[in-house]
Amino acid sequence: MKRFLIICFLGVISMAGQASTITKDEAIIRSNLYSFSALADQGAFEYLGRLFAPKLTVDYSALFGGAPESVARETLMKNWANFLPGFDTTFHEAGQIRLSINGDQADAAMDFTASHWLGEQGFWQVAGTYQFTLEKAADNWEITSVKLTNPTEMGSREILGQAPLKAAENLKQRHHNKVNFE
Repeated sequence: MKRFLIICFLGVISMAGQASTITKDEAIIRSNLYSFSALADQGAFEYLGRLFAPKLTVDYSALFGGAPESVARETLMKNWANFLPGFDTTFHEAGQIRLSINGDQADAAMDFTASHWLGEQGFWQVAGTYQFTLEKAADNWEITSVKLTNPTEMGSREILGQAPLKAAENLKQRHHNKVNFE
């Protein structure tokens, strides 16, 4: 029993030491990147947009072809708002973040799985790695580029064309369910 307690005590000390190694900047970046997934799934585009620089580069060419695109964050949010809420449910599962900070610049990689459901049989899933670049902006870190790499897919892309047809109505319904606390 004594040995067990010593092992538990050493484990707690070890975890406490690891927890204190994160800096404030690392915490902000990690919070923003994990929020990236959750806010998209919740359709909270007005909050999701604040995670991005006013102008950023988006690169989904590994999945859909084409070339990287420079876009205003308002345009990106409008595009996502016209698409993602059209699914019955989405779940963007974020994995561990690998992070490197150099002054006011940061690079991060995060493995993810994004699942999309529509109707009884509609399902499409993409997994891969998001590579982010971020820049410090006052007391925040903004995403200046996001690139999807190493994608794998399951299900059918056919539902991607159907989702925009329901997006506006579904987003409107979600807005009705917001809690107003003011």
